[in-house]
Order: sequence, then C-alpha cells, then structure tokens
Amino acid sequence: MRLTRLALFAALSTCLLSGCPMPQTDDAQHYFTQQVARLLQGRDSAVVDAAQLTDFDWQQLCFEREDQLELKFSGAGGEKVFRFGYEDYFVAEPYVARSPAERCIGRQDKLVLKKKYPGYKDTVEFQLADGAATP
Repeated sequence: MRLTRLALFAALSTCLLSGCPMPQTDDAQHYFTQQVARLLQGRDSAVVDAAQLTDFDWQQLCFEREDQLELKFSGAGGEKVFRFGYEDYFVAEPYVARSPAERCIGRQDKLVLKKKYPGYKDTVEFQLADGAATP
C-alpha cells in the first residue's frame, strides 16, 4: 500500500513538474480553436483556406451535425474528429444555402468564418465560400 502511494506520488510529481503529455487530438483541437480566433481577430467574418485551420496534414474535412458539431479530418495519417458544442461553433442545417453540414471539403476549399452575433466573441459559424465544394 505504502509503495503504491509512493509510486503514484512520484508519477504525479513528475507529471506536474515536467508537463503531462496531452493526446494529439486535444493539441490539434486546441490549435484549431486558437487559429479560428486569430483569423477572426478584430473582425466579424473572414474567408480562409480550409488548410489554414490546422497544423496537421489532411485531405478531406467533413462537417456533421450530431448532438455536437463534428469535424472529421481524414487523410493518409488516419482520421481526427473534433467535437464542439453549438455554443462555440455552428453550421446551419444542410438545406440552408452555403451550409457545409453533411458535406466534405478539401484543403484548397475556402470557408467563411463568421461570428454568429457580430461584436461578441461567442459562436462562430462556418459557411462555404463561393466556389467551395458542394455535394
């Protein structure tokens, strides 16, 4: 019992002092969130290349409306799925013009990042820019 506590304490101390490794998806999702904020800094909307949103390679990004917004990035390295609450990121229903819901785009496609409520830092809506891939 005492040895188990000592081992647990040592592991926790090492983790706290040197930094605990985070899962790769968490790092990538954090980068994504920070990048969206940077691209919108001081603006209510921005048109960006989809590839600008991440720091990893992917070929296809699919938007799915579930209980949460799911962004599925797939490519040679496998698949990464980001899940966000609709209070943070939003896509309109699939039948709404320029909605990326239930669609996939490539790295070269352009997206509109738009503050759903201009002037606030809250919800960001994703829209397809003119000329983006459609089903």
